Amino acid sequence: MSTSKFSLPTKKSGEAKAEAPEVDQAALQAFAAGAREKSLEVETADRPWGKFDKKAAPKYNVSVRLNDYHLEMLRYLAEAHDTSQQRVLRKQLIPLIEKLAEAASEESRVK
Repeated sequence: MSTSKFSLPTKKSGEAKAEAPEVDQAALQAFAAGAREKSLEVETADRPWGKFDKKAAPKYNVSVRLNDYHLEMLRYLAEAHDTSQQRVLRKQLIPLIEKLAEAASEESRVK
């Protein structure tokens, strides 16, 4: 019987079953975590905001023009949540900005 050079070796009768080596679970977890971190570093390195710390304290102001209708809504929300108008805006805008920036970055990679 001829065997192909691409075929896997078969177990012959009477041959002892080879046991799988012991896996160190801690080492496996550390390897997976390191791979995940490296993957994130590579992903964010090519983005303009990748060089900045996401958790750094805010130091810039941005003007947002609102009409009376939307300004009154913002005031109402701030009062209803017992917080500042700025915090209301930040809580809603920051996640939206991050989501839109990530989507735009992914789009530019695909092109």
